[in-house]
Amino acid sequence: MNKQVDIEKYLEEFRSEISRQHDTIKDLTDDVARLNRRVESQNVEIKSLKSENKDLRDRLSKYEEPQPPKNSDNSSVPPSKERMGDEIKRRTSSLREKSGKNPGGQPGHEGNTRMMSAQPDETEDIQPNYCRECGRELSDIEGVEEYREECVGVRIIPVVKRLRFLNKTCTCGCCNRVEYTKRKNPVYLSSEIRALVVYLNIVMCMPYNRIKSFLHEVMHIDISEGSIRNFIEDAGDKADKICDRIASELVKSPVAGADESGFYVNGKLNWAWILQNPKLTLTWIAKGRGAKEMDDRFGRNALENTVLTTDRHSAYFSMNVKGHQICIAHLLRNLNYLNDLDKNQNWSSRLQELLRKAVHWRNTNPEAIADTSTWTESLDKLLNENLDKFKKPFRQIRNSLRKLKDHVFHFLKDPRVPSHNNASEGGIRILKVKQKRSGGFRSQTGAEDFMAIHSVADTAKKNDFSRWDAVLALV
Repeated sequence: MNKQVDIEKYLEEFRSEISRQHDTIKDLTDDVARLNRRVESQNVEIKSLKSENKDLRDRLSKYEEPQPPKNSDNSSVPPSKERMGDEIKRRTSSLREKSGKNPGGQPGHEGNTRMMSAQPDETEDIQPNYCRECGRELSDIEGVEEYREECVGVRIIPVVKRLRFLNKTCTCGCCNRVEYTKRKNPVYLSSEIRALVVYLNIVMCMPYNRIKSFLHEVMHIDISEGSIRNFIEDAGDKADKICDRIASELVKSPVAGADESGFYVNGKLNWAWILQNPKLTLTWIAKGRGAKEMDDRFGRNALENTVLTTDRHSAYFSMNVKGHQICIAHLLRNLNYLNDLDKNQNWSSRLQELLRKAVHWRNTNPEAIADTSTWTESLDKLLNENLDKFKKPFRQIRNSLRKLKDHVFHFLKDPRVPSHNNASEGGIRILKVKQKRSGGFRSQTGAEDFMAIHSVADTAKKNDFSRWDAVLALV
């Protein structure tokens, strides 16, 4: 006999079970949400830890040195920023290959020595005063010259010259006076002292306080730093006019070199530019390092008839010029880094050998015009080699040279074009010397005056004139 089923009882149990399942699902949902939040938090923490780990690895790599450090011998890093160990090593190494000759003048070299003066400023007789045998006093006996020598010295003393403005009355009764303007202070420093101040600051890169100390301690002349600044500003105003003439001549040059370097003026980044040839130097300040800065200084298309020797900075290759020559010396330094980076490969050394052979050919054939097709073919073979197994810097240089391969051997086609840009780098290096000794510039006008006066002084040096005479002409 079938039992009577209690439907209500089963429904109640079913409802209870559903309620329990609902509570369980709710608890599980809360757990999942909580776990998701924890996972999200852990993902953020993992990302942060990965970033921190990368930063620590980069910092640690300096000490482990899995890659050689960059310095002025294997990159464009200036000597002022390299490590002390690299600086010491640089002083004992060179890009030049050893010639096997002893240092100094070679056999047959015509030496230079100081000659005796025809009329010395002073003569001092060094003679015995007493006889070493009998002790007699010898002052009444005239000596006979046995040997002579000369000592070249200098007197560092101020020379005070008083200028008196006189009037003269003629017999006709007319009183004649010379023209003069009364100064606020009738005691002033001569043009030589003003030129010395400018020379020490611009050419020798001495800061104001050291110039002040030098004049006080050595020459016994007291001068304020404000006066030093005024002397340099006056010289800079005159130099600006000469720089305009230098600029007008540079744009006519068939070959020129250019470079740029960053420096700070009162804590703000500026860029120093240089355009030069064997006879002229012009340096100036710009806000950036783009091609626009050259157009702003010389005018658009001003260098369209000029072959420009530069490094591989992209801005130069967007300028409207007749042609380009990339700096081989700069490239050889970069290849030195690849030699240090992977000592088991010879790709970089073979490329160096090709470039050195080209430079040697030019040095031994200074006036010849070469057919560069053979040189270019050899370069193409090297650039087409598979460098996938090498580190990234290899491919970076390879890709850069592929874009600029037409500008590698321009110096072989035109004897006027140098194979390097050392003159530009040397002309602008004084800025780094100034920055290292003085800490930079405190005003824009001070930096502009420095660039203008340096341009005049360096131009004078290139034309076999003394930089001192050039500065003296500006004061």
